[in-house]
Amino acid sequence: MRVAAFPRLAALIAATVAAGLAGRPAVAEDVEKKFRVSASLGMYNVQDEVHSDAANRLFLLAPDLEVETLYRDPRNDSAVFGTLEIQPGAIGALQAQYAFTKIFLVEASAGYQKTDVGDVEVQAQFLGIEIPDIERVRFLPYRIPVGEIEEIPVQLTFFGRFRPRASLNPFFGVGFGYTFQGFEPAAEFDTLSVTMDSLRGGQSVVSPDFPGDINLSIPSTFDDLAGATVDVRDTWEWHVAAGMEVSFKRKWSAFFDMRYSFSARTIEVGFNGGTDLGIAVPNYTTYSGRVNETFGPILILSGGLVDGGRFVPLEGQPSNTNCTTDPARCEFVLEPDGTNDPGFYYAQGGKLKYDAFSLQLGVRYTF
Repeated sequence: MRVAAFPRLAALIAATVAAGLAGRPAVAEDVEKKFRVSASLGMYNVQDEVHSDAANRLFLLAPDLEVETLYRDPRNDSAVFGTLEIQPGAIGALQAQYAFTKIFLVEASAGYQKTDVGDVEVQAQFLGIEIPDIERVRFLPYRIPVGEIEEIPVQLTFFGRFRPRASLNPFFGVGFGYTFQGFEPAAEFDTLSVTMDSLRGGQSVVSPDFPGDINLSIPSTFDDLAGATVDVRDTWEWHVAAGMEVSFKRKWSAFFDMRYSFSARTIEVGFNGGTDLGIAVPNYTTYSGRVNETFGPILILSGGLVDGGRFVPLEGQPSNTNCTTDPARCEFVLEPDGTNDPGFYYAQGGKLKYDAFSLQLGVRYTF
């Protein structure tokens, strides 16, 4: 069910309640020592995402607090689109309740939800690409879909009802549960992983942007790269819930349920044995001399992660110029030709919390 389907679900529940208003009881059904079963549909939204590092800046200050050195992440921060996140999606659930008293109930529930994990950001500066003098670097962004995550949350929740004798009564609850996770990678993500695993790369170093101009070094050593990893594990969670229930017919009621779940584990997307391919410039300010790390992309000289374009003869050069043996007579144009291109590469992964907000509408039967 897509997001757009939720208003239709709300309308359907509203119509069901409206149809029973004429016969709605003056008081709620007595639920003490009784069982109740229900079904619901709704939406959930995971409250975490991985932001791009492309706009990061590292300021190193002198003792007088003047900026002594500035590192700027060389990636393109004006064309980043898409986000690595568990995207909002639909959830369906079945519930069974038992009422110990008119006020206190216990509920066991099981749900099902499936949605996209979003995109990872890959940025590349291809060898031979024209770089404007005022730019010094020219990274181009690409988004690679990660895949789909499947979740089956099983929960136990203890509820209290505020107005147990009224036909319209709010409720609140707390509980815990266990969420079973599954993951299906996208074909593009699989291809990226296999490609990366077959390449060799070297760590390039970004020079400071101030004083001076930003530059990328040529590595002295190259090592085998490792592909992508996605760590999706089942997780314990605890949650809080609140909502409203309205009796519209004998033994029948409709309900509105909101929950927020706090999970014990995270999902992690990584590359080359770590979170990222390449080392991002950190985004903070500190004193000069306190940072001894290097930052920069991975240089891949043979092959590449994406197909960015092709080499063509420069204007005025013969059309049969061999750009492989005579690259000085050629230029790189952004016209993909089916072959991945060498260059400086970043691939950004990250960790995502499973913490999520859900909203559901359903119908309940008491017996």
